[in-house]
Amino acid sequence: MKDCLKKAAPYVMFAAAWVLILATFLLGERIKEQLSLLLFTLGGVLLGFGAVGIALSRIRMSPEQQKEYERSEHDERNVAIREKAAMSSWYWTLYMLWAVFMVIQIFVGGLWGVAVSVVIVLHCTFYMINIHRWNKKM
Repeated sequence: MKDCLKKAAPYVMFAAAWVLILATFLLGERIKEQLSLLLFTLGGVLLGFGAVGIALSRIRMSPEQQKEYERSEHDERNVAIREKAAMSSWYWTLYMLWAVFMVIQIFVGGLWGVAVSVVIVLHCTFYMINIHRWNKKM
């Protein structure tokens, strides 16, 4: 039963996404703009997850390829490369968040400034938590 649900879930998401997007188009002006944006966003997210799930379910690997894939996932060099990439992306997103923070503080202020401040603090907090967690594992 569980295996059947795993196989069907991407197709259900893909179909539900198209239903949401089509419904939003058909309802048009009869619904609020915020609801329309929410339905389009939800439809887009479901469409992405569904399409990727369908594509990944079509990939077939031989047992030798699966073993090689598992080996490369745990290879020290690949792990180090992923860690360096994660660290670099953390720095770039932090700079991006600070730029957005400054723009919002200068032009908008108020609640949006507080919201962006909270996101920046959470971003840094998650980083520190992950550093602590990975230091314990090493």
